[in-house]
Amino acid sequence: MSAHPIEALLRPPVELWSALVAFAAAAIAWLAPWALMMPPGVATSAGAGLALIGLLRGRQAWRVIRYQRHMRRLPSYSVRASQIPVSRQKLFLGLGFRWTQKHTQRLRDTIRPDVQRYVQPGPVYQWARRKEVAWESIPLLSLLAHLLRTRAWWNPLAPLPAVGGKPALHAVEPDEQAVWMDIGERVGHTLVLGTTRVGKTRLAELLITQDIRRGDVVIVFDPKGDAGLLRRVYAEAKRAGRANDFYLFHLGFPQVSARYNAIGNFSRITEVATRIANQLPSEGNSAAFSHSKSFPLQLPEYLKLRSLTDMLKEDSTV
Repeated sequence: MSAHPIEALLRPPVELWSALVAFAAAAIAWLAPWALMMPPGVATSAGAGLALIGLLRGRQAWRVIRYQRHMRRLPSYSVRASQIPVSRQKLFLGLGFRWTQKHTQRLRDTIRPDVQRYVQPGPVYQWARRKEVAWESIPLLSLLAHLLRTRAWWNPLAPLPAVGGKPALHAVEPDEQAVWMDIGERVGHTLVLGTTRVGKTRLAELLITQDIRRGDVVIVFDPKGDAGLLRRVYAEAKRAGRANDFYLFHLGFPQVSARYNAIGNFSRITEVATRIANQLPSEGNSAAFSHSKSFPLQLPEYLKLRSLTDMLKEDSTV
């Protein structure tokens, strides 16, 4: 893996052979300089140079191996709530990288038929997934099935994390960094696209957490009604000492919901009728109250005339 414009990362890590040869020659130079017909001083220097070459080639081989390993293993990223950075000038978005033409080419290379053994999980991984289900109810083999599905560093056959997504999209850039956005750019709109269970809500929680801790006013609209998101927002408000500022509005749970009076404040009396009439359907029995089929005037105009009539009565009384 190098910085050349043309890369060949989906291939055998041939750098390992030169690294092993360099380390073997360095060991011979240090332990048996006479085998190389070198005096001890020259053999020591030559061994150091060979060891350095072995380290460089080994590092190149490891980068190729890690790149191919990430192609088959979806990396997971987790951060504790207390570890989320909060800044007055920047907004933390998580780990990522700037997509360039290099990453497009790397992703394009993953669809070649001759490199699928570096991209797709191997037959041993597929066998482990089958046995994980087949051995689940067998008394003695159920323990082995449990070990196969355990996600740990010692289990090379662990299943992919249940976060969705394509591993190659992350593998094309092994070195991800923290991504920050300037607070001043939030005046624009932000669109987050993704299928189900790929982390859209988790990203929302990350942004909401920073806004709450920063002391900003946060309004969350969640048509899906995610209970986990609700708990997280309340927990962050309580952790930030703003539990008294937390209000929940949910028509399905009036016992815990904040109340809202749609006609509590108005500048003209006709606004009350308009707000009420807008909530009525235009069909069925409600049509008589929202349209002029049964009234010569629509409801807002009718109430407006009633208010004028009341004013004239008061004037006549005086």
